[in-house]
Amino acid sequence: MEQEHGVGSNEDIKETTEKKKAYIKVVFLKVGEIDTLKEFFVADVFIQIRWREPSLDRPPTEGQRMKQVLTGALRSLTQNQIDVSDRKSKKVQLDNYWDPKIVFQNVLSESKHSEWKVLKHYDDGEAYILHKHRLKATFSENLELALFPFDIQDLTVIISTELSEAQVALEEDTQEISSVQIDSFAKGQEWTLHECVSITPKVTTKAYTNPKFKTPAVVAGCFAGRRAGFFIWNVMLIMTLISSLSLATFAVDRKLPQNRLQLSFTLVLTGVAFKFVANQSIPKISYLTHLDRYILGSMIFLYLVCTWHAVVTLIGDTVASSEADKDAFIVFASCFACLQVLFIASVVISGYQRYSNVKTIERKYQEKTRRRLALEKESTRKGTKVSSMDGHV
Repeated sequence: MEQEHGVGSNEDIKETTEKKKAYIKVVFLKVGEIDTLKEFFVADVFIQIRWREPSLDRPPTEGQRMKQVLTGALRSLTQNQIDVSDRKSKKVQLDNYWDPKIVFQNVLSESKHSEWKVLKHYDDGEAYILHKHRLKATFSENLELALFPFDIQDLTVIISTELSEAQVALEEDTQEISSVQIDSFAKGQEWTLHECVSITPKVTTKAYTNPKFKTPAVVAGCFAGRRAGFFIWNVMLIMTLISSLSLATFAVDRKLPQNRLQLSFTLVLTGVAFKFVANQSIPKISYLTHLDRYILGSMIFLYLVCTWHAVVTLIGDTVASSEADKDAFIVFASCFACLQVLFIASVVISGYQRYSNVKTIERKYQEKTRRRLALEKESTRKGTKVSSMDGHV
């Protein structure tokens, strides 16, 4: 049973020195824009923090105690009567009780933020306070772009507290499973959203406090894989064609090196232009992405072809130079084919580990969800059986 309460006054708040556990549930209701260049994403997120409040526990009724003795069940037909009586009772000011003082660390801006508290009693009478947030915001995200444009990004919400780790522990809620709504994903043509949520605990230290004062936090995230088709067809394929055209310069008579060099320089400048186009798609990072490696590798190939056309003139107009030019063509053509194969192999090998890690997390999440649904189904079945027994009494 849940009782809803608004956020009221903060006077006479009950503090405790006992370490408490707060259970976190996160639902990504809608994931919007994912900006690779500025490193942020927009999302509509529901966040629930649940913790025990023993002072609000409800003692079991006489009927419940009898059923616990006779059937071992925790449900009863008098639950509806209890709910009605609770609704008529005076509302509890939940703001006067202990609160984990949750904060969201990586929020850049909020367009909407609503919060409310709910008191929930379970069948055994234990009381839990549920602090719920509905947050539409822009979240900062440190994107890992080494595999760009074949990358899978973590879209995370960092949930922390103002209390120390000696006062509260933040854990994943195993009773209520976190989830992500993939049907409402706004960027389905650019990204693939995986149907799983990962919650990882961590410890943070605030810069303006004592370094020994550490606060607990959890990183709740979903996974979005980039659809690389745009970059494959519009950048990499074009760069492949430009690089392969450098082999056509060998068709020009080697007695005209100026014509060979003119064509090769034109191809190099075209490659530089494509490098600038690629730079506009990613932030200024200190390491190379897969796209950077491919474009730079293609430009190095063009540079080597230009160098050969300049060097071949030093050999002279002899049969040996003609044979050397043919051998160079065969070597460059073979190297070009090998470079394409090596690049594809490096993409597959480097991306497989990341992809398999995400698939492992997704598989574990689905197994956890199935187990939870099975437990709920079993609990419902037992409750129905107990109610049927009560009807015969």
